[in-house]
Amino acid sequence: MRLLAMMIVTLTVVSACGRDQPKTGAALFADNCAVCHGADGRGGGGAGVEGLSKTPPDLTQLAVQNGGVFPARAISISLESYAVDGHRVPRLAGMADLQSDETQRVRFDGDRLRTTPPMAALLVYLDQIQAQ
Repeated sequence: MRLLAMMIVTLTVVSACGRDQPKTGAALFADNCAVCHGADGRGGGGAGVEGLSKTPPDLTQLAVQNGGVFPARAISISLESYAVDGHRVPRLAGMADLQSDETQRVRFDGDRLRTTPPMAALLVYLDQIQAQ
């Protein structure tokens, strides 16, 4: 009986290892954003990125540029390719990781958003790297 229980636990652990675990915000940033915005988010990436005509912005200054409040909704809108400043922005390359059929609520400085869990994780990470 004890051997059977140990086998069941082992099989459960092994099968769980094969499942896709949700990526952290830092991992999503590294996989999707760092190539243009730099590993530290300061806009130092983009070297050799085809079609990139200007230096990507410093993502650590988003709150500073918005009166000290991280603009989670605006960033989410930009990433989801909605209208920004009267223009339509093309879907950013490599952002498929942020898509999901699930949604969740997340709060930023009193603003509530309903977004996908990967987008929420990325927004939380971007909020954490803001300059003080």
